[in-house]
Amino acid sequence: MTTTAGAHDATSGEDRSPIAAPTAPKERAPVLDVARGVALLGILVINIEYLRSAGFYDAFVGAVADTTLADRVTQFLMGWLGAGKFLSMFAILFGVGAAIIVDRAARAGRSPRRLLARRYGLLIGLGLLHMVLLFPGDILFFYGLAGLALLPFVKVGARTALRWGIGLVVGMSLLWGAGTAAMAFASPLPADDPNVVQQQEFFADFQDQAVEAFTQGTYLDVLQANAIQAGFLQTGQLVMLPWVLGLFLLGFALGRSGAVLDLAAHRQQVGRLAAVGLGVGLPVNLVLGPVGPLWGGATLDQGAEGAGMLVLAAVVQLLGAPLLAVGYLAGVAWLVLRFGAPRRLAAVGRMALSGYLLQSVLAMVVFAGFGLYGQLGSATALLVVVGIWAVLLLVSPMWMRRFRFGPVEWLWRTMTYGTRQPMRADR
Repeated sequence: MTTTAGAHDATSGEDRSPIAAPTAPKERAPVLDVARGVALLGILVINIEYLRSAGFYDAFVGAVADTTLADRVTQFLMGWLGAGKFLSMFAILFGVGAAIIVDRAARAGRSPRRLLARRYGLLIGLGLLHMVLLFPGDILFFYGLAGLALLPFVKVGARTALRWGIGLVVGMSLLWGAGTAAMAFASPLPADDPNVVQQQEFFADFQDQAVEAFTQGTYLDVLQANAIQAGFLQTGQLVMLPWVLGLFLLGFALGRSGAVLDLAAHRQQVGRLAAVGLGVGLPVNLVLGPVGPLWGGATLDQGAEGAGMLVLAAVVQLLGAPLLAVGYLAGVAWLVLRFGAPRRLAAVGRMALSGYLLQSVLAMVVFAGFGLYGQLGSATALLVVVGIWAVLLLVSPMWMRRFRFGPVEWLWRTMTYGTRQPMRADR
């Protein structure tokens, strides 16, 4: 995410223990585990566009890749149903998890800010390693920074967090739309302008370098290409820090309200929220279909009408995507309350951080190890997505039958709480 993803193992479960420690398995809320599992699997559909090739460089120069009809349909569906939605789901869950940790720490007499600062600092370090070693579109680094920005709000109530969250999301949406309008309606430079040509050559060189590294180079060449790509992608993400903080605060407000820990008592409200989120979010987000998951310039060369659509898409990306994400979350919650939690999805959600990193490892093997980087279109790459899903849905339940945490979750929790956590499920 990308989408981004396993950073939310704390968005789990009701906890009545007075000890500031990770949530025990028997105290976890299955609804939240399943929601994280759905979001993790969904975000791979978006991340595969960054993992399969260096095509995102085209977006920097407004180029539109020559694709098949199947690829265009796939990219339309990704833009409509996926881009920004799963990232928003994780951000909201991240905020819920922060609220649970704050409550646990307060009841144990520990400083929630110090605990969360250590937790998010570790996430930043893990994200830096991930973006260079495996996936330059990493979201852990960005979420760690946004988590640090959340620290001043840890003692505010649900209503205050809700106001701040809505204000940041709406404000950033309007600001982003205004900035997009300024660029979209500006007089474009001619295609043969030296600055335009130089910019195109600049990004084309990096694109060629990435393809050569993944198909013919050594792993050191891949690391260099990842570092360059991460520089562009992470810089772009940092601009959106206030928006993601707003989503964190929406989740934080939900966690502080206590409703998320007693969803069965709010079944009707959950159903209505799902109906509104999906009923309004699906048609609103249709405008994101043409721009696709990478914003590859699909509407940049169509005059004033195209520029207007691009501005609308920019606003919808930041305002409509969270709305549909809320619909997804509420829909998942309603289904779990109605039919129970799918065991495999819940297991994926319980070890979402490990699963997020495993996705990157498997994608690296497929695209770099087998030389498929830059060879698969959007539609064909979905076969890789399905294969990785199958691995996660198979391995996660097997692991969680034996252990309390995923391997990376165990390390993260041990370092966060400063106490070696029991790993075996029978302890």
